[in-house]
Amino acid sequence: MKLPKRTLPTVRTGKEAIVNQEIRSLPFYVKEAGFSNSRRFVRGKTNNYSDYLLLYSLTSMTFTKHNVRYPVNPDDVIFSSCNTPLSFSQPWNREKDFLYIVISGTQAQHYYNMIRKSNSLFHTNQLSSILDYFLSLFEIDYTSTRNALMNQLEAGVLIHQLLLDLYKLSQNILAAKDLTPVQDNAVNTAIRYIQENYQSDLDIDTICNSISFSKYYFCKLFKEHTGMTVHQYVTEFRINKSKELLSYSKLSIAAVANSVGFKNTLTYTRSFEKLVHMTPSEYRKYY
Repeated sequence: MKLPKRTLPTVRTGKEAIVNQEIRSLPFYVKEAGFSNSRRFVRGKTNNYSDYLLLYSLTSMTFTKHNVRYPVNPDDVIFSSCNTPLSFSQPWNREKDFLYIVISGTQAQHYYNMIRKSNSLFHTNQLSSILDYFLSLFEIDYTSTRNALMNQLEAGVLIHQLLLDLYKLSQNILAAKDLTPVQDNAVNTAIRYIQENYQSDLDIDTICNSISFSKYYFCKLFKEHTGMTVHQYVTEFRINKSKELLSYSKLSIAAVANSVGFKNTLTYTRSFEKLVHMTPSEYRKYY
């Protein structure tokens, strides 16, 4: 499936789906979808055991469930059943966006039980396709009576792909928990090395030499631990550092690229657009 180039909606809104008996028999279907920047967002008041909330945060907020509060960071996903009130709050000095869908279906509970976590939080990254799935699900017209079944069938495919990605992410987390202390220390040492030397000419050989691990073994270990390759991690870290310079400095795009370790502006621009789905200039203008 070809996913669209990532573009956030221009209007913040919530929409409830038309759901008939035929739609209720589907493996997955959407009951509600929304794009919001509400400072306080609550779902699950009706204690519906067959409904599940999926929320993608584009900001920092807090999430409360069973009277326990959890911090939520940008690109975090919350996947929780709606059988208890779920509350999201943003600080008064911040009003940023999040996407959400409420799903149900004959297979929803089964998948939820496979993927569920005690804190309901999944830490994703912008390299994943999860945000694209949320955006595609939001764009579907769930209020059309004429195309209700067809639209929900399309939504069901996207929900399945989204849940599959979350399942893979949960398996990566379990694999990371099985790492020995030596392995865990090696990965964390490498991550610190990358964060301290991202402005330099980093390559896998240099990183592996810094922790005394063979390249092949370490690359496999790193992906099991982080869910991405070493190259992807370095690129994402550099891009995120460049966002700070784009937002708060007057450096040229070329100077920003050089400051975060890219060899040339073209490589930086292409990497930035692939990850953020806008150019550095567009990001600077937007933020």
